[in-house]
Amino acid sequence: MRWRFESADASRAYDARRDLLDYLASHADGHCDLDAAAMVFGELVGNVVRHAPGPIAIELSWDRGIAVLRVRDSGPGFEWEGAVSLPDPMAESGRGLYIVYTVSQTMKVSRPPGGGTEVTAWLPISLNFGFVHRAS
Repeated sequence: MRWRFESADASRAYDARRDLLDYLASHADGHCDLDAAAMVFGELVGNVVRHAPGPIAIELSWDRGIAVLRVRDSGPGFEWEGAVSLPDPMAESGRGLYIVYTVSQTMKVSRPPGGGTEVTAWLPISLNFGFVHRAS
């Protein structure tokens, strides 16, 4: 699944989140954590809105039965060393990627060719292997 829209378009972001959660609920096993998926989506889109306004590309795919969410912006990009400790709880920023890092199975931040930043999070969502996808 893929979505592209301007980060300032709140209604498109809301629709994309709803579509993502509906899709995961219908394809994931019974032990999935949809709340964590919603939180990761919200944090990553919120980061783009705050730090790199403009076009946003979101993709959901499966990697060995695990849901993978990628959020790419077209901002100046940044380097991320990896969150290993809780940031200052009184700070006005800096908790978003920590939250994503904490509730995801794993996460990486990359600077793709052409600029911007791509954050990839392996969600705590496993594919229901009883589901068979058939292209129409």
